[in-house]
Amino acid sequence: MNKLNIAWSSPNIGNEEKKAVLRIMDSGWLSQGPETQSFEKELGAFVGNKYCVVVNNGTSALIASLLAHGIGKGDEVIVPAHTFIASVNSILAVGAKPVLADVDPLTWNLTPNLAKRYITKKTKAVLPVNVAGMPVDIYGFQDLARKKKITLIVDSAESFGGEYNSHLIGDSHFEHTCIFSFHTAKQLSTIEGGCIFTDNPEVYERCRMIRDHGMKGRYNFVTFGLNFRTTDIQSAIGREQLRKVPKALKHRARCVDLYKEYLKDYFDYQSIPAYVTKHPHLFFGILTRLFGTSGNKRDTLLAALDRAGINTRLCWPYILDQPFHKKLFKGEYPVSRNLSERIITLPLSNTIPFEDIKKVCDAINEVV
Repeated sequence: MNKLNIAWSSPNIGNEEKKAVLRIMDSGWLSQGPETQSFEKELGAFVGNKYCVVVNNGTSALIASLLAHGIGKGDEVIVPAHTFIASVNSILAVGAKPVLADVDPLTWNLTPNLAKRYITKKTKAVLPVNVAGMPVDIYGFQDLARKKKITLIVDSAESFGGEYNSHLIGDSHFEHTCIFSFHTAKQLSTIEGGCIFTDNPEVYERCRMIRDHGMKGRYNFVTFGLNFRTTDIQSAIGREQLRKVPKALKHRARCVDLYKEYLKDYFDYQSIPAYVTKHPHLFFGILTRLFGTSGNKRDTLLAALDRAGINTRLCWPYILDQPFHKKLFKGEYPVSRNLSERIITLPLSNTIPFEDIKKVCDAINEVV
């Protein structure tokens, strides 16, 4: 096998972004200011929701959203056991208790029926996660939230450009708060960044204040907040990235089609329900199967891909295996553990060459 050099994800930063950064550098206003306001308006116009608050990263967006909904000490928040650790840590950060729930083995997402099993008198919110960017059953969760009188916050960190029932994630059509991440691997990148969308103008105003130490007006601190501000440099990058999103989503979808075409029938993939009218494909995951008594072949395949120069990720290690978090939770979540032990996410980005997809698949098929 020839040694390759294929990154798991690479940002699509071009001359447009470089010129935008220089424009801000020359303007004399580098911190959060008018460029960020323009970015928020353009994000809102793209998604279909004027209530947008840009922050410094997706985790800050989660924390600000929880605080804006009054979630804190003594409250329970249901969150999937199969997620990136930020979903859990954001709940811990506001003093609330994360209640882990197992996920659906086919979609890899938390479902309303699964979440319902974990609701108690202390439940204040449910925080489902769009795994790989694929939308959860939003209408189902909205119905659950209304019936149980709890808050719905959707961790859409990986979902920018995704659609549920032909509505973009974040659209004001939906009755909940959701967050996005603009990390360097995302469909839209500001290197580090994120934002909050909500249908509620009061939650919007609280998020704006929380982002800036709880300040309303000049040095008038009316609520608890932290420094979640971004910079106009990052917002300038984001504005240019936003123009590239439609093309990027088409490219990612084509890459996923090629993966499924080239790979032999040795793997399971994330199932896509009918309500998902556009999967934004933040990553493409394959699930290795168990072969007789010889156990899981995932680690053997990982090692071979690494030797071949193909960068991969494990999305995500099982939360209850983490040194800090295993002290906080009891019980077992078999589907989440199974996913964490079988998953490999393959190289995917806004501009990865199609020939690299073929090379990755050839390497995998050779090993398998």
